Amino acid sequence: MQDSEDAPFVPSDYQFLPGEFVYSTFKIAGFTVKSEDRGAVERISLGYEVTPQDSKGIALASPTSGTIEVEVNPEDKNWMPMRRCSFLIPSYVAAGEFRIHVVAKDLFSGTEAAKDVPFRIGGTVVQLVDKVAVQNFRFLRQENDRHALDVAAYRPGDTVHISFEVIGYKLGPQNQYRLAYTVTVLRPDGKPFLPQPQTGELAASTFYPAQFVPANFNLTTSGDSARGEYIILLTIRDLIGNQFYQMREPFSLE
Repeated sequence: MQDSEDAPFVPSDYQFLPGEFVYSTFKIAGFTVKSEDRGAVERISLGYEVTPQDSKGIALASPTSGTIEVEVNPEDKNWMPMRRCSFLIPSYVAAGEFRIHVVAKDLFSGTEAAKDVPFRIGGTVVQLVDKVAVQNFRFLRQENDRHALDVAAYRPGDTVHISFEVIGYKLGPQNQYRLAYTVTVLRPDGKPFLPQPQTGELAASTFYPAQFVPANFNLTTSGDSARGEYIILLTIRDLIGNQFYQMREPFSLE
């Protein structure tokens, strides 16, 4: 396993990230060498297929396959053919253990061998569930911050940045998901802070079934906004699975 082409092999605890390429190199041994006539050039005939998979055997990307048809000389008795392949990790795959499943076939003898090579993907950690839900709801100081605020407190005039992941939705044909969300904000006196709720839709089709969908929004306050505790009311609708989820999260202007 490599993190770039021709790079050193990564250690076993290395974590690739969603959206990165994974490169791999492998050799095939134990194949049949065949010649039709005495003294004729000897040949090998091999096939292979390489598939990145999750722990359930679901392919992360399309398999890479090919054949190896080459001539060999007697002095090449210890030679092993080598092949390389690469694939792109899907964007919305949660951190965990994965594997590359390699199958090699000897087309002369009709035999085959398989090997699973484990690797890790880091990034977003979620607990997979069966019903639509929100996890990792977090308040941020800046939109691209990687760490959530320990205390969701802002000053009047600040922009409140929020990120979260949606999980547990149902998938349609071609691993399609369709989610709609509504954000309502209540002032300290319980009245709506926004003239109209914020709304949005998240929809796409993916090769690998997306394990989560990230979402974010922001709320701009004014310098004369009342100080006190505000409530964000977030509603998620799974339009394919006909599911509904709602949560309340407080923040304060101080």
